[in-house]
Amino acid sequence: MFVTLGINSTFLITWYPEELPFGDHRVRGLLILRAFGGICGSFGFYYSLQYLPLAEATTLNLLAPLAASFLTSKRFNIVQIGSAIICFFGVGLIAKPNFLISFLDYNLENQDSIASRYSAGFLAPHDWRGLIFAVVGVVGGVCTYTSIPRIGTRAHPLATTNWFSIGSLLTSSISFTVIPGVKYNFNLGLLQWSLLLLIGICGALMDFLMTAGLAVRQDYPAIYMIYLQAVLALVGDVLIWRLIPDILSCIGSFLIIVALTITERNKEEGAEKEDLAGVEMRFQNRLP
Repeated sequence: MFVTLGINSTFLITWYPEELPFGDHRVRGLLILRAFGGICGSFGFYYSLQYLPLAEATTLNLLAPLAASFLTSKRFNIVQIGSAIICFFGVGLIAKPNFLISFLDYNLENQDSIASRYSAGFLAPHDWRGLIFAVVGVVGGVCTYTSIPRIGTRAHPLATTNWFSIGSLLTSSISFTVIPGVKYNFNLGLLQWSLLLLIGICGALMDFLMTAGLAVRQDYPAIYMIYLQAVLALVGDVLIWRLIPDILSCIGSFLIIVALTITERNKEEGAEKEDLAGVEMRFQNRLP
């Protein structure tokens, strides 16, 4: 976050000094909501990783775009709703969370398996803690994805991202001071510092591009593109780690791409119908 704040502030000072220090005062409340949502989203997601596998935490975290899409869309149809469900199902096939697999994979020969599952509790105590943290992350994500489109172009994306960076830095600094046993560790090697710097630069680019995209295009496709990260993660596994995805992951990627394509085509068809209706209305108004 320090790297993100430094990069953003440098660009704002150079090209957009009027946005400093806290952006447009007309959207100050929405900027605070965006910072709060970002903090809760990061806190909930990373804390849930202490109790849940990465696949489960990622799948639950991607509920946020799905919920935000219903809140931010002024109108939606059955195609868009179906595409959202297909996207989430595709992410589930890629991540293959244990709680879903364990629910589906039970022994039919054991008549008491289902009853014993619910009598003993479907989730262990540590799983419940992870689920609670994941829900906090989802709520934070919903706040983020709903506030950014409402801010729109009234605040520069760099100023919007700065609020999240400042809030995260303050929260982290207070946590390091208050929480026992949590200390700063500066005893890192050159490779570790380089990786941290790379993470900071990539994080700054991701936050800026996501904010700019959601601010300019305030509709379903902009939010659905967030699901594409699951597909890109598979591509990264193949290119970098030489890991060949299984058939379920390939099916999940295919479903996400198909859902995104259908949503985009549906959006274009809707825009064409609106343009045609506008032309017809103007033509009728010219008639005597």
